[in-house]
Amino acid sequence: MSKQELWTVFKALWAKVIGRKFVRDVGVLTIANLLGAPLSFLQGILVARWLGPELYGIAALVMSYPGLIYTFFDARSAEASVKYLSEFHAAGDRESALAMCKLGYIIDLAIATLAFLVVLVTASWAAQAVADQAESTGLIVVYAAAFIPQALVGTSQAVITTLGKFPLLAGIDSLIKILRVLLVLGLVLANWQVAGVIWGSAIATGVTGLLYGIMGWGLIYCHWGALPLQGKWQNLKGRRREIFSFLFYNELNALLGMIPKQLDVLLLGYFRNPTEVGYYKLAKSLSNLVNYLVKPLQSVTYPELARLWSLGDRQALLQRVQRLAFRVGIPLAVTVMASTCLIPWVLPSLLGTAYLPAVTATQLFFIGSAIWLAFFWLRPLFLAMGEMRFWVSNSAVVVTLTVLGFAVAIPTWGYLGLAWVWLIVGGVGGHLFATVYFLHTWKTTNGYSEESK
Repeated sequence: MSKQELWTVFKALWAKVIGRKFVRDVGVLTIANLLGAPLSFLQGILVARWLGPELYGIAALVMSYPGLIYTFFDARSAEASVKYLSEFHAAGDRESALAMCKLGYIIDLAIATLAFLVVLVTASWAAQAVADQAESTGLIVVYAAAFIPQALVGTSQAVITTLGKFPLLAGIDSLIKILRVLLVLGLVLANWQVAGVIWGSAIATGVTGLLYGIMGWGLIYCHWGALPLQGKWQNLKGRRREIFSFLFYNELNALLGMIPKQLDVLLLGYFRNPTEVGYYKLAKSLSNLVNYLVKPLQSVTYPELARLWSLGDRQALLQRVQRLAFRVGIPLAVTVMASTCLIPWVLPSLLGTAYLPAVTATQLFFIGSAIWLAFFWLRPLFLAMGEMRFWVSNSAVVVTLTVLGFAVAIPTWGYLGLAWVWLIVGGVGGHLFATVYFLHTWKTTNGYSEESK
């Protein structure tokens, strides 16, 4: 093949694949994640080796309690912001966009302040009852304090996503990952041990909020001509009930999701021991590497599906979902599942034989994450459609079955039983049920006309 022919093939490939905005946006976020992934992975490996299973488990427990409280109150207003900002921006309605930004920032700040106050009051009890370390009270408060500046992240992220500034989003995330790794590893090396992990994570979280706030407010001013606090409530008239309904169901969904995602570590520490928590936390953390694929895909997909839904283009929406599922989700999921075969050799060589018991749990979590990757489009789709009632109902069923599984698995099989519960109930059950519901309701409400067929 000549150079001219190669150049022609390259230009065709660029136009059909690489040149597409969706691919570019997902690509820049994924590249940023992949650049940060080795750093985060290195941090997890080194901290686990330096602290050992017991101290590693204690650090996880100290951070789990504030996270549990914050998630309890979190309304996830950023998801509502993306939905409605995408609609207002597409319609050129700057006044409503400013009002939505103001609402998002105020809600997030109120929630973060309330969560911090609750942790402040209960920290001494949590240190003894949850972490079994009375001297960890101050560390729990320090970690919770980072929630307040972090309140700037949600709406700022929604603004950046709505305006399609994904390279900026990628740059901020990469910078924060580097900062977090340097802080945590530096403080642990300085012999701060568990305190080093907590302080490093808290400082990085606070800086994240401030950086996102600066960028988000700057973009709001540049594109909509005012600061978010200058937005006026009356500009949301006629949409307030819809917006607050979305927020209510999203908060309820977050509350339901909090139960298994936060209580697993706490209950495992209560019924078993910090060593098993260390195995479990490591397995769960390693499987979270799949987040580096899922999060960029969802970040780019959500505003696009929200725009198609608001325009009423149902056929284009369905075709887009089909392409996302069969051309993106499933091929990536198969690749992740195949990689689980390497875990029995890779994990002990990186962490040493002390973490050998974590191999099976890690494999189970990777399989569950692969299923999540295959269905990455589900949550953005339901949020874009405003189907929050069903999403909450689905979450309620999954959470109920998961908690029942916890009651049997934790006392009897410990961290391995917990991993199986996540795979069967959260991985397989929840996604399949939501997919069946979508296909059924779409067929009955929209129908499949001969033209769409």
